[in-house]
Amino acid sequence: MKLLKENEKGKTFQTRKCKILYRKKGTVSGDNEINPKEIIYFITGEAEITLNDKTWTIKSPARVDFPAKTHHKIKALTDISFIIFD
Repeated sequence: MKLLKENEKGKTFQTRKCKILYRKKGTVSGDNEINPKEIIYFITGEAEITLNDKTWTIKSPARVDFPAKTHHKIKALTDISFIIFD
C-alpha cells in the first residue's frame, strides 16, 4: 500500500485494486463530475452524500455507487474511512 496524498483533509492510500481514504470531520471529497464509475464502501463514520440533486446521510458500514460523470460529493460528518473501487 502506497501513501498517495496527505493533507488537511486526511490521507489517501493506493493499492493495486483500490484507494483507501481517511477523511477528517467537516472535510469534503469529490464535489465534481469528473469521475469514472465508482463503488465506495464506508468502513467507519458518518457522511453526507450528494449525487446530482439528491442528498442523504449514511452511517458505516455502507455501500454507495456513483455512476460515471455524475456530480458527487462526500462530506464527513465524523472522521470517516472508505474504500473506492473504480
